[in-house]
Amino acid sequence: MKKMTLLMLALVALTSFGSLTSAAPSPATPEKREISQDDKQFLIEMAKSLGIKTEGKDPVAIKKEIHEALIKKEAEKLGIKAEGKDIHQLAMEVHTAHLKEEAKSLGISTEGKDAKALMKEVFEAKISKKAKELGIDTKGKTMQQLGKEVQEKMTMEEAKKLSIKTEGKDLKQIADEIREIQILNKAKELGLDTENKKPKELLKEMMIKYPEEVKKLKLFPSHGEHFMFKKHYKLKKED
Repeated sequence: MKKMTLLMLALVALTSFGSLTSAAPSPATPEKREISQDDKQFLIEMAKSLGIKTEGKDPVAIKKEIHEALIKKEAEKLGIKAEGKDIHQLAMEVHTAHLKEEAKSLGISTEGKDAKALMKEVFEAKISKKAKELGIDTKGKTMQQLGKEVQEKMTMEEAKKLSIKTEGKDLKQIADEIREIQILNKAKELGLDTENKKPKELLKEMMIKYPEEVKKLKLFPSHGEHFMFKKHYKLKKED
């Protein structure tokens, strides 16, 4: 997405420590895979920054509490009442509110439309708009085809801006390199020690120390995702 909130970035780390991509909020579920010591420490630090007590709690329980706290925090910011609602319902309301904001920014009417219908309109409007900006011919193409072309062209243009060599690399590798450079540049800008640290580690550190700056960070999406539609991806799969 063009705009990435702290909520979405935090859920990145909570949902998949090995990934820097995002998804729509969903209820926290127990993880079968083992959480590394570094990730446990991150959870503890993240929890403390949110005022969550961690003593005597296992990482999965801490992760769940962080997830819920972030959703409630975002709901409060949007003026959504949390009382009497389970976390899944609240997450969906937060998601829908962001979707409506995005629709309005694109001149799309939200009246009488459910999240699924609105999501489809937003996706198509953003893809069509970006295709036009990039000079991509839209005639006779499905939205999936057009989305793929737009993402590929955006990836190559961004790589060129960052002086990334693309020869012999697939689009996923290039997109990963773009994200890594974005994170590294932001960490340096904030004065963090970047020596011998992976992008994932730097992102976690920024999330804890500089949450407001992380909100402004617009990470390039992973190849294979709809680059302007990541926040709604999981909802679409579940419908």
